[in-house]
Amino acid sequence: MSFINKFDVIILDVGHTFMFGGYRFFNTENFAATYRSLGGILLTDELVNEIIFTLSRKIKTDGKNPAYYECLPSVISYLQKHPQASSLPASELNLLEPVFATHEVGVISQNHVEVLHKLRKTHRLGIISNIWSKKDIFIKEFDRVGIRDLFEIIVFSSDFGWIKPSTKLFNQAIEHFDIEREKIVYIGDHIMRDIGGAKTAGLSSIWINKRGKQLNESMAIPDLIIKDLQELI
Repeated sequence: MSFINKFDVIILDVGHTFMFGGYRFFNTENFAATYRSLGGILLTDELVNEIIFTLSRKIKTDGKNPAYYECLPSVISYLQKHPQASSLPASELNLLEPVFATHEVGVISQNHVEVLHKLRKTHRLGIISNIWSKKDIFIKEFDRVGIRDLFEIIVFSSDFGWIKPSTKLFNQAIEHFDIEREKIVYIGDHIMRDIGGAKTAGLSSIWINKRGKQLNESMAIPDLIIKDLQELI
C-alpha cells in the first residue's frame, strides 16, 4: 500500500503546492502597470509602487508574528492605515486592493490539474491555504482550470483573519469531513505553517520540499517528503 492510500481525505495547501508564480512583491515589480490596467489614473506610478511594496512587507512581517495568527487584518484594513494611502479616496483604496491580489495569485499548470483530478478519483479533497487577499481572484483561477468542484471545502485564511499554523483554520476543514483525524493527511510546502500546523491539529503530513531543504531538531517532522505533488501518482 502506498503512503497516500492510508488516508481517505487529502487536504492541500495552494501556493507552491499546486499553484505557482504567486506572491510577486519584489521591489522590481511594476504594480503601477497593474493599477493602470484596472482603470487607475489618479495616482502616480511611484506612489502605487511604493504603497503596494511596503504594504506587502508589512503584511509579511505581521504574518510571522504569532500575535497575528488569529487576528490578521484584511488587505483593505492595512491600506486604510498605510501612511501613504490612508488619506486617499475610498475608490482608490478599492483599486489598490485588487492590485495587491493580482500580484498575490499564481497560476495552476495543466500537469497539476491532472494530478488533482487523479487524486480526487481515490480521495476526498479539501483546501486550507493562507492568502492575504479576498479569495475571489483565487477562485477565478480554480474555475479557469476546472478544479473548483474537486474540493469539498475550501478554507482561505482571509475569510477568517486566521493564518496557519493556527489550529482554528485546520479545524474549519477537519470538522467538515466528519472523519477520524487519522484518516486525513495534509500536504504543503511550508515546514512551520503547513507541517507544524498539521501536526498540532493531529494530522499526518506530506512536505513538498522542492529545494531539498534540510530538517533540524527545531522543525516539525513530516510523515513523507516529496519534491512535487506529481510524485503522489
